[in-house]
Amino acid sequence: MPTFALIDGNSFYASCQIAFEPGLQHRPVVVLSNNDGCIVAANQYAKELDQKLVRQLGSGGYHAARPDSMMFQPYFKVAKLLKQHNTAVFSSNYELYADMSQRMHRIIGQFSPHQEIYSIDESFLELGDLRIENLTAYAQQIKQRVKQWIGIPVAVGIGPSKTLAKLANHLAKKQANLDGVLDFTALSTSTQTTLLKQVEVGKVWGVGKKLSQQLQAKQIHSAYDLQQACPKSIRKQFSVQVERIVLELNGQACFRLNETHADKQQIISSRSFGELVTHYDFMKQAVASYAATAAQKLRRQNGVCQKINVYITTPRFQTDRPQYRNVYQIPLIYPTDNSVLITKVAIKALNHIWREGFAYQKAAVTLAEISTKGALQTDLFAPDPRYSGNPKSDRMMQVMDQLNLKMGKGTLSLANSGLQQQTHWKMNRNLMSPRYTTRWQELLRVKATL
Repeated sequence: MPTFALIDGNSFYASCQIAFEPGLQHRPVVVLSNNDGCIVAANQYAKELDQKLVRQLGSGGYHAARPDSMMFQPYFKVAKLLKQHNTAVFSSNYELYADMSQRMHRIIGQFSPHQEIYSIDESFLELGDLRIENLTAYAQQIKQRVKQWIGIPVAVGIGPSKTLAKLANHLAKKQANLDGVLDFTALSTSTQTTLLKQVEVGKVWGVGKKLSQQLQAKQIHSAYDLQQACPKSIRKQFSVQVERIVLELNGQACFRLNETHADKQQIISSRSFGELVTHYDFMKQAVASYAATAAQKLRRQNGVCQKINVYITTPRFQTDRPQYRNVYQIPLIYPTDNSVLITKVAIKALNHIWREGFAYQKAAVTLAEISTKGALQTDLFAPDPRYSGNPKSDRMMQVMDQLNLKMGKGTLSLANSGLQQQTHWKMNRNLMSPRYTTRWQELLRVKATL
């Protein structure tokens, strides 16, 4: 019988920060979005503070778009409140989070030969073939090892289906008496029913906001209501996918582990600028940098692309400014993964849509028509055969990737992306912590006292 476990890092971004600053363990901690715009992550103390402020201030204390929470509020609107309550605030440190995620998933993978890395902070394990006597004790071992080895607290939910494992994980984090672990398979039918009745249908894995509203219109308000629904009737009214969710809630495993991720059919590299860009040279640097990043991602999946898109836009919601946005696509004669060629083509696409007199907020480079890299037959009149599967070109890209992997992103970059210290378009991260695990010069320093 299948048995699934979902291991989820608690408040992952905030927990990564706390792991290297233990003094923050009992303080509210929040993490901001790109350009320090909005709050996108918070630890439990910050969430408790959030609810306290909602009670004190009422809905008028927050931005109208999300009046019931400081999550996703513009940071400048709540900065004073956060400071008053001794909240630690960090810019998003994507390099740190990505590395800590890889470490966490490697540790979790030691507990089963079958693992699906579902997101940056979530992993599914298949435990059914391991003949584990006490699943709760086994889950506690996972929890303790991750905490001991990298300092990240996790919750573990166990169930006969992925949907029930996900739901058990949700309950394990909500109820303090469970100590972060819930084995749904060990509960009596009456206890399972009681718990399912406590979970809103919108909290069930795979049920989004729109579907949740549609289900509620059919008097399906809780996970229990959905579990008791007729699968065939649900299929007629909604879809096969929703029918499978009903079956999963009844313990029938319909969703198997995806142990290998399908290669991306499209790769997008995009960021909002730290400052509005008005000069072509700065926009050219940004597009070149994004193109090189996209090319590196392409090589990681052993792919090549045959179309390159470049998109630029002014601030969409600043209606007092002149508005302009455009996209241009250039097809390639031969598919490639070479950063030099991809960057050159991206700049050529930019030249087609660049217009003076506008203040640009964002650019994006998209690689499309991606296929697996293999032997490529060129013709006698190939315009630049150096980039068409040439071993020298491949070795150059390998050296570039290896150096950036070993010494840190941006160690070796293309000259047309600008010098790192002079890039005015770079994303603002004024409150970013050191990248403790990926930069030699930013390693954590500990002072010993005798």
